Amino acid sequence: MKLAKEIITAKDSKIGVLKLVPDGPMTLTLPLMQELASILREFTLDQDIRAGIIAGPDGDFCVGLDPDAILNSNQDEIGKIMTGVFDMFASLISFPKPLISEVGGNAVGGGAIIAYTCDYRYMVDGKGRIGFAEPLVGLPLSSSLVIRMRQTMLPSAASEAALEGALYKPAEAVQNGLLTDIGASLEDLRKKSLSKISVLNRVPASATQETKRSLNREAYEAAKAAPKQLENLFKEQPSMVKNLMEAMKANKERRRPVLTHETNYQ
Repeated sequence: MKLAKEIITAKDSKIGVLKLVPDGPMTLTLPLMQELASILREFTLDQDIRAGIIAGPDGDFCVGLDPDAILNSNQDEIGKIMTGVFDMFASLISFPKPLISEVGGNAVGGGAIIAYTCDYRYMVDGKGRIGFAEPLVGLPLSSSLVIRMRQTMLPSAASEAALEGALYKPAEAVQNGLLTDIGASLEDLRKKSLSKISVLNRVPASATQETKRSLNREAYEAAKAAPKQLENLFKEQPSMVKNLMEAMKANKERRRPVLTHETNYQ
């Protein structure tokens, strides 16, 4: 996967489009997450841009962390990659302008994070699944992710998604709040995005910025604190890294992972 950016104009309003472009597996590496945050920063500082769209292709949107990046890293390097995830989350959740995701296919793990941090989330019907696979690779969902989940999803669904790593069909994700709406095609999603941005742009930018800051402050602050918390967890629960490595190896070998239930209850 690689990233591209485009500026479009709709009804005299400039919109920054961040594109997830197929170029190998649709997975995240630390440089990609850093580049994503950099593009969002550019869109933030451009006074003429009134809103942002994160658009995926007709196929996988993003299916999480790159297995090779994990397998070729030691524990300290894995910690830096996970810090990159939280930094990306913070960049998305703190984006001060309206932000919409257009999901053309599977959005799993990091892909679901990119989608659900957006204010409005549209997905092509029948074109994949969306959900948080972290529990299935032995990682807990951090408080920042759970806070955002509780903002968007029904309480019962948030518990299911967090504890089970459930993946949802688009229509199911609309029902539980993970998605805002579905459409028949990427073109349909773009129409929905532009229509919503037209409505949102009736509100002065200063009001939108401060409202989003109030809505997302708790999740943002939790994301900034998450890397240190995860570092401590890796020390307290060494089986987490062991399970993560096994899950990534199994992903490459196209088999079910054999995860350990060893844990520290102290």
